[in-house]
Amino acid sequence: MSIDSITREIASIDSNINSIQNSIQTVDANINRKQKDATSILDKISREKDIKRLVSYQKDLTKKNEEISRLEKDLSAKSKTLAEKKKKKNDLQSKLYKEEQKERDKAKKDHKEILSLQQQITREIEMQKLRLVQSLQVTKPIHIEHTQFDVFVSHASEDKDDFVRDFVFCLQQNGLNVWYDEHTLRLGDSLRRSIDNGLRNSKYGIVVLSEAFFSKEWPQRELDGLFAREVDGEKVILPIWHKISKNEVLKYSPTIADKLALNTASYTIEEIAKKIAEIVLN
Repeated sequence: MSIDSITREIASIDSNINSIQNSIQTVDANINRKQKDATSILDKISREKDIKRLVSYQKDLTKKNEEISRLEKDLSAKSKTLAEKKKKKNDLQSKLYKEEQKERDKAKKDHKEILSLQQQITREIEMQKLRLVQSLQVTKPIHIEHTQFDVFVSHASEDKDDFVRDFVFCLQQNGLNVWYDEHTLRLGDSLRRSIDNGLRNSKYGIVVLSEAFFSKEWPQRELDGLFAREVDGEKVILPIWHKISKNEVLKYSPTIADKLALNTASYTIEEIAKKIAEIVLN
């Protein structure tokens, strides 16, 4: 039942309620008038000595009482109808409130989806700009060995499209210098040497743990390199659980499962990037 149809029905019931209330007032006024007439007849009966007149007054009184009784029955029926109409109105108002709340919730959800889409489009545009700039810089010599990075992002390639690319962009938006293979490696670079330099020259290592991560050799080597640094007392590993449970992480590594992690099921990409930026920059 639509909001418009409920509103129209409430308006119709309001009209009925007003009509019944007016009718009740009319009936109530008639009852009061006839009760006064009956009281007047009783007064006459109490003072009358003539038998014939007493009989006539008694008939008039009986007639008045019968009229009053009919009016009271009519009043009772109208009062019952009025109560039913008011109950129906209350029920409809309750239903109207629920439908309006649904509309408000839907509008809020639609607004949130539109906002999320706008943010996604904005990120994609910014990432395209960034890729364009990077593609123009491919031929320039880059000395990764001497570059200091805030974070190193260790991940499986299968997680790039649905999480890592946007995540790296958000990290950069939060002011972090990120070692990320698509951005940092250039044509002719040695993969192993570049990764080793990235691990060595990064303050923290972000590890995106997923089913794909556990099945790959390179991400696990990167994680071993980060663990090697923690053996020397550094706290450098920042784990992120992506579409994976704690039990699955425990099967792979009880040590890393014990670390406080951010879960993509609980936070948005922007929220995770902001929390990590707060840790790294403070």
